[in-house]
Amino acid sequence: MCFSASASFTASAVLVPLGLYSHHLATSHERPDYKPLALVPFFFGVQQFVEGLEWTAIDRGGIEPLATIGGLGFLFFAYCFWMIWIPWSAWSVSRSTDSKGLQRRLKWVAIVATVIGIAFYLPMLFNPPAIQPAVHSNGRLLYNISDLHSILHNFVNTEPIGELVYWAFIVLPLIALSDKAVKLFGVLIFVSIFLTWATYSATFNSVWCFYCAVLSIVVIWIVNRPHLRQA
Repeated sequence: MCFSASASFTASAVLVPLGLYSHHLATSHERPDYKPLALVPFFFGVQQFVEGLEWTAIDRGGIEPLATIGGLGFLFFAYCFWMIWIPWSAWSVSRSTDSKGLQRRLKWVAIVATVIGIAFYLPMLFNPPAIQPAVHSNGRLLYNISDLHSILHNFVNTEPIGELVYWAFIVLPLIALSDKAVKLFGVLIFVSIFLTWATYSATFNSVWCFYCAVLSIVVIWIVNRPHLRQA
């Protein structure tokens, strides 16, 4: 979490079991298409644990290799994992709720997002010194990757169009679905983007992931609705 190590570890302790419970609900209701989405709180819990490690490293003077592991781990989720997992989760849900045409389109979106996510993360993975996590003046974690000198990273992090493209891969697949609850989840994520951008733009990655982690609890309601339980 963007506030402190204790807050991150606490969030992780809450989200990991909630995510496992959500997955259990999807399994017990025989809704395999919802299983990837059901695991979203679990993975946010893992991400919060990793950021807790980063806070711990910074609080102790940037001890290594904890600082590098924490930075690489958090950015893996922020720039790669969610770019891949959310579109594929949306495609999975669409298999039981939407037309074949939308399923095909979402599958292609997920494939493109996978390629972009991997391409975005690999330069960080192979150049850890370029990642410089630090505490911003607003008290939130800042992940500075400007030293990568990558056109792709600069485009996504500094250009409004680049940011919109990144956000679109996260939000639009969810909003495109006919399942109104999943669509609402996408809308809430969309709202959280602009709340974060308006209030903590300098430390967007850390703060937005916190908002999304909280919002992911909605997934439990999504997979436990009466009509899914009766299916």
